[in-house]
Amino acid sequence: NFFSFLFKAERVLIQLMMVNMFNMFPYACVLFILIDGALSSSSVMSTMTTPPSPPRNFTLGPTSFLLDGEEHYLRSGELHYSRIPSALWEDRLDRVKALGLNAIQVYVPWNFHERSFVGGEYDFEGDRDIGRFLSLASERGLLVLLRPGPYICGEWDFGGLPARLLSDQSLKIRTYDEAYMSEVTAWFDVLLPLMQPFLVENGGPIVMVQVENEYGSFGDVTSNPDDEKYLRSLISLVRKHLGESIVLYTTDGGVLASMQRGSLEGDIVLSLGDFGPGSDISNAIKGQQAMNPADKNPLMCSEYYTGWLTHWGEDLQVTDTGTMIGTMKEMLAANMSFNLYMAHGGTSFGFWAGANGNGALDYMSDITSYDYNCPISESGSHNFGSDGVDKFEAIQSLMRDSFDDATFDEPEPRPSEAFDSIPLSKYSFGSLIEIMKSIDPVATGAVRRVEELNQRFGFTLYSFPVGSCTGPCEVKLDKIRDRAFVYVDGLYLVDSYRTDSDDDSFSFEVDVDDSSTVVDVLVVNLGRIGFGHAVDWKGLDDIVIKGESLSEVEHRTLEMTTDDLENIDMKKFEEGDSLGQRFYEGELEVKGSGVASTHLDMSSWGSGFVWVNDFALGRYWSDMGPTLSLWIPDSYLQKGINSIVVLELQEGAVEGCHKELVFSSKPVLK
Repeated sequence: NFFSFLFKAERVLIQLMMVNMFNMFPYACVLFILIDGALSSSSVMSTMTTPPSPPRNFTLGPTSFLLDGEEHYLRSGELHYSRIPSALWEDRLDRVKALGLNAIQVYVPWNFHERSFVGGEYDFEGDRDIGRFLSLASERGLLVLLRPGPYICGEWDFGGLPARLLSDQSLKIRTYDEAYMSEVTAWFDVLLPLMQPFLVENGGPIVMVQVENEYGSFGDVTSNPDDEKYLRSLISLVRKHLGESIVLYTTDGGVLASMQRGSLEGDIVLSLGDFGPGSDISNAIKGQQAMNPADKNPLMCSEYYTGWLTHWGEDLQVTDTGTMIGTMKEMLAANMSFNLYMAHGGTSFGFWAGANGNGALDYMSDITSYDYNCPISESGSHNFGSDGVDKFEAIQSLMRDSFDDATFDEPEPRPSEAFDSIPLSKYSFGSLIEIMKSIDPVATGAVRRVEELNQRFGFTLYSFPVGSCTGPCEVKLDKIRDRAFVYVDGLYLVDSYRTDSDDDSFSFEVDVDDSSTVVDVLVVNLGRIGFGHAVDWKGLDDIVIKGESLSEVEHRTLEMTTDDLENIDMKKFEEGDSLGQRFYEGELEVKGSGVASTHLDMSSWGSGFVWVNDFALGRYWSDMGPTLSLWIPDSYLQKGINSIVVLELQEGAVEGCHKELVFSSKPVLK
């Protein structure tokens, strides 16, 4: 396509200039200007930030990977650029290398790169500049296993798929559906040409590209022709853009049955399995032997679980270091390469944390922290197992005992500070409900879901009069996705979480004085399910009064973009002001020679969201736990004044927090 041609042309110019700098320079300058102008006028940006290294060759042998013809044992660690501030990419990559690893595996979340709900415009700048991330990995000699999806799971909102796919209820995701494949093709036509310069054959770090993700846990290529056609179509799309040389692979559960459902036998892809500590690795080995040709079957665990994920309301997941190391030793003895999932988890900033479950009442929202109890903690320090053993040091020791090149030194710890508490100096003129009601409705009529309102994240307000209903009037909310706050004539009445009921509905009574009584239902999205078959749309499915569905409901949305935040008017605190569900602001002044990271202690608050210098830090839910703080990276702070804005959703919670913001040098847990 056009973009692929431009990037290839830019690459040829670089190579020609390296060969004959003097003669090519004038012509190259003119062509560079033309190419860069074309790229800057598009919705895609060139992310090639370093000249290419010499081309290399990466292939499959009978029992080993081959790099330039030599056996190569992949010691990979998973980390996600989308969960790490770009200013900290170098630090985290250095720490991964200091573990003794020689490669990384990384997801590309499709929805993370889309600028809006409607799609078609993409963002590859700043924290989304995957090209810079790949270049930094290459500079450190780290090979890359790329996982472009289109579905990625990873406890990421909707598994990385754009929310707009849920607006068409006839569209079928993750199988061969014309509408779905059209969306996937449009995305891959943008993403994959950007990745082409980073392939190992072009001097880049990418040695393998994964197709889909754990498809055997969703589809079944052995029994559903559309599932097989889908997987083959994805392979063809990747080959179209990246060529025939790059190694393609699939990841499924580490047993043959899962691999058979989610991959294809033969050499069209390398079928790999995943498992955790204490597993019988022979199951994955047998699965690979059955799926892959004998002459192209290097063993590898593509997701080896160094920890585990945590949902709101659970105990923090902490796993055993000794068992983890024991199974790693078994893999080493079997010449089985590995990828540590995770090496460093990071943070699901903003609204990106997803959820798990089978849908309806089976729903578990993921916490903001993606620390994962893996070797490198959310803030960059070491994590410890349930047996009290340092996971980082244990893995590093094993790697150094096993490989002569595992000698890279760990960077010095980055400082973390417990700043003095600060008072809340301002709050919004209106409550969240009042702010949203000042916005014109985006739709009026029968109840619509969030995605039908062209909304990805944030808040949706359903407003309606009770009409002719008299006396105590029962209102039924059908299928709350995910938490609803009910107000009657502007006054808080009750709230409900989607798992609170037994029948996937919630009913409440309204004391009606006259037909002008208005009910407002604020619905909060707490992350779309990203694993399994659930179609996890957001909002409400219906509102029923006296057995009839309402047909005149006003819908308002607030996605909470940077512009939305900046448009909220704030005023100074005054004695006697009523508080409640509002935005609150405090100013943190950072003094001294350097800026340190910190943890914002939300243990005395209820639930809501936090922004630091207009950056969406994420959600807190202190009533549920187990995390009671949000990590603030030093790169999102600055010397001088820093604005911290809190949206508290629970009525009465602000009085309990003593109207101040408190900081800690380490995570605060329930």
